[in-house]
Amino acid sequence: MRDLRLLQGIVTSGVIATTAALGSFVAKVQAATFTLPIEAAAKATGVDVLRDRYGLDGTGITIGVISNSFDTSPISFDSSGRVDNYTTNVANGYLPPNVQVLRDYPDPDPTITEDDPTDEGRAISQLIHAVAPGAKLAFYTGAGGVDVVGQGIQALGAAGANIIVDDIGLLPQDTPDAPSNLLDLEPPNGPINQAINTVFNQGISYFTAAGNSPREPRVPIYGHSNNPNALTVGAVYYGNAQSYSNQSFGVVVEQGQVEPFSAEGNPGSLKPDVVAPDALPISFNLGGGSRPYDDDPRFFTFFGTSISAPYTAAVAALLQQANPNATPTDIYNALRNTAESPLPGFDSRYGYGLIRADRAILALGVQPKPTTIPEPSAAPALLCVSVLIASLLLKRTQHKSKAITQPSDSLTFVHSGLKQLPEAS
Repeated sequence: MRDLRLLQGIVTSGVIATTAALGSFVAKVQAATFTLPIEAAAKATGVDVLRDRYGLDGTGITIGVISNSFDTSPISFDSSGRVDNYTTNVANGYLPPNVQVLRDYPDPDPTITEDDPTDEGRAISQLIHAVAPGAKLAFYTGAGGVDVVGQGIQALGAAGANIIVDDIGLLPQDTPDAPSNLLDLEPPNGPINQAINTVFNQGISYFTAAGNSPREPRVPIYGHSNNPNALTVGAVYYGNAQSYSNQSFGVVVEQGQVEPFSAEGNPGSLKPDVVAPDALPISFNLGGGSRPYDDDPRFFTFFGTSISAPYTAAVAALLQQANPNATPTDIYNALRNTAESPLPGFDSRYGYGLIRADRAILALGVQPKPTTIPEPSAAPALLCVSVLIASLLLKRTQHKSKAITQPSDSLTFVHSGLKQLPEAS
């Protein structure tokens, strides 16, 4: 009986040891960490799935950004009142050290008539980096009018951008007495639309903001945001707070609702294409008027379609990494066709709905990586053989014991104990 108990101990110890040894070989999926607290938006749009289960981070993709400025704002401060710029962003991990700035604002250009630079391009780049930290970033200022924006689109394409996004707001083409270089013509006219069409035909995806419309008078989507070769993005509230009070429109906006300022498409058009999160965190007080971020006072909140479009562009970078052969049309369709909307069909405010990266990637034919158990080393394998031999020896000894005597209570206990041995997982 002592031998039986000894053998039982060997088997039990062997099973536990083998389980522990093999358990160390099980590949575990680690939850993605973000350089900015965007968890609510990431979960709502399936970005967490692309980062966690697919292991995507945008590596191999270059995203070009067109906005007013990148690193020239004189009023860029963090929540502690310290200067916040590209150097500090790199040190704090909010931006990579290799952003390619092709042209920043201000330039010695007398045609620039826009307001002072606010480094909105840097804020956009921070958000892109949080979603797709492996992607390379490039920047070109849009300050200077339609010709500069058109030049920027082509320059970013020539610099290797796979994806380009802008948040440029110019003037509708019928604005009276406006300078011609500030008029955003309807497609296919004007240098911006011509440049978008050129890069689209080169296989570069283009994303643009739907625009932020005032309460009165409501201004519909206009200019290059109506270009069918661009994916136009409206804004849906996805700050970490469950709701916020929009004073300008006199409404409380719940998490997941389209923003009241998000521009509406024109009758008969299919714009915006989709909506994506806004009210996202950035490290500095953009333009001096940003409010503190909901859950973390270290950050400020970026509202508007100006952040929703870059968020979508960053998602596109993950999709492009997963399927390098996907064309701009493939990516646009995957985002449109898998979007989630509270309304049936297309809507002039929601477009086709909120982007869902976890569904779009399946539409592109990409499956998540399986969780595998690599081949065990010689030590665990030898341990398995030892356990098997010990088990057979125990069974043989039990058989001999049964042939000599009738089963006793103690033998029954040992037998029951064997049934309850932990199984290897």
